[in-house]
Amino acid sequence: MEFIYAKGTQLFCGDSPILLRGFGLGGWLLPEGYMWKLYTKCDRPRRMEEMIMTLCGQSYSEYFWDTYYDYYITESDIEWIAEKGFNSVRIPINARKLYHNTENGLTFDKATINRLDRLIQWCSKSNIYVILDMHGAPGGQTGANIDDSESDLPELFMNNENAQILIELWRMLADRYKNEPAIAGYDLLNEPLPNWFSQFNDKLMPLYMEIIDAIRTVDSKHLIILEGLHWSTDFSIFESIPDNHYMKGIILEFHKYWSNPDEDSLKPFIDASKRLNFPLFMGEGGENNKEWYTTMFPLYERLGISWSFWSYKKMECNNSPITFDKPQKWNLVVGWLDRENKLDTNEAKEVFDEFLYNIKHSTFNDDVICALDRRVPVLIPAEAYDAYEIYSERIEGASLRLSDPVSILFESGKTGEVDYKRYGGESQPEAENLVVLLNCSDSVSYNFKSDFDRIISKIHCDGDGILKIKIQNRIYSKRVFGAKTFSLEFDLSPYMDGTIKISCTFGSVKLDTIQLNNI
Repeated sequence: MEFIYAKGTQLFCGDSPILLRGFGLGGWLLPEGYMWKLYTKCDRPRRMEEMIMTLCGQSYSEYFWDTYYDYYITESDIEWIAEKGFNSVRIPINARKLYHNTENGLTFDKATINRLDRLIQWCSKSNIYVILDMHGAPGGQTGANIDDSESDLPELFMNNENAQILIELWRMLADRYKNEPAIAGYDLLNEPLPNWFSQFNDKLMPLYMEIIDAIRTVDSKHLIILEGLHWSTDFSIFESIPDNHYMKGIILEFHKYWSNPDEDSLKPFIDASKRLNFPLFMGEGGENNKEWYTTMFPLYERLGISWSFWSYKKMECNNSPITFDKPQKWNLVVGWLDRENKLDTNEAKEVFDEFLYNIKHSTFNDDVICALDRRVPVLIPAEAYDAYEIYSERIEGASLRLSDPVSILFESGKTGEVDYKRYGGESQPEAENLVVLLNCSDSVSYNFKSDFDRIISKIHCDGDGILKIKIQNRIYSKRVFGAKTFSLEFDLSPYMDGTIKISCTFGSVKLDTIQLNNI
């Protein structure tokens, strides 16, 4: 593997541009309660550890966590990610588990650093790049469950000792991995300082600069990744980035959840990238339905933005690539947390034993991979077009892709913002369903990937007009009258990316979805 480096707003590997495309391995070294369907009942590592210790005792607790870390992410996970055509993983780190403070200074926790070393070796074998993500800094940088904070306060910025520990930890990590090309870069702080702690905002950039200085004293090769404020959505902090030689090899990271999957929503990040001449990285996004993924993630690639999907693995879900079954008696654990029932030690151990077994026997949600990659079989929402030729006037409808002339309408007839909050992967409700209106001579195009030499497309539409559908050199014409679904079979050049272009040649038609399946 070769070191990745930044040149202007692009990343390079050797002489070739590269986009990082991969997954955040959430739930591994820093588990979150919602990934176990515990939500606010037991929402962060220290509380999850306390739960298992209280229920099962110290000996079993030590066994559980050692086994959990070994089972949750294995070499086969990394091999699978590579096999599916992705090239990177982002590793959330909990500082509380990474170091010990001794009389002689900080030392790495042997078990945690050995696990990191082992994962990096797996990734190197599979040509997968690693991003080290300080997800839970000493004291906590967000004051929320995601950083394993003790008191729901961002004590990283309230106690200088915590800041000094963080600076030294990054220096130690950089020194350890300075010659490791499988490391893409160092993500200094995950989602620092939500708006309700904005009184500490002026401390973030000076802290970033101290960490950068510490890293660059031992490591000049690796990328350094800086996240914005307020869940990594506010880039105003970067207006004060100094122009000096230490600021080479910088990437700006933003996160995107539950919002419009369009270029307009990315404009503040793109503008900052161009102004500062740094590459962009969408470091976390997901926790939505597959139609949102199919719209959003191909757009990142079309715009030259690297990305990392969150999260790779969760209990009993259909919107992450990997899932594992909920133990049959998991309701007893939830009930115990709610003080609705008692749970004796033996029964608790049985539940957690089954939990570990289920993790080891996880299953794949291949349709999530197809959605992220827009690879057949896939359902493409009409509003997820990649190109257009529009001659008619845009009609007021959904507040989406407003820079485009395409009429995007709510099927229900309402107007305004689209609600994209589908945390559990649920489909859009009927009231939020969108269609694209094509009048005579209008057209939209959709890119897709296929590993098959024949596919069938099912186009869902409504209206009164004639549609022309073109894939590669095959063209079909279809009359539309009222609500209609029609199927077309296409021969493809195998293993080639494709485009389906849909034109209205008479009347007007509302496109709903395009379903592409292999035959």
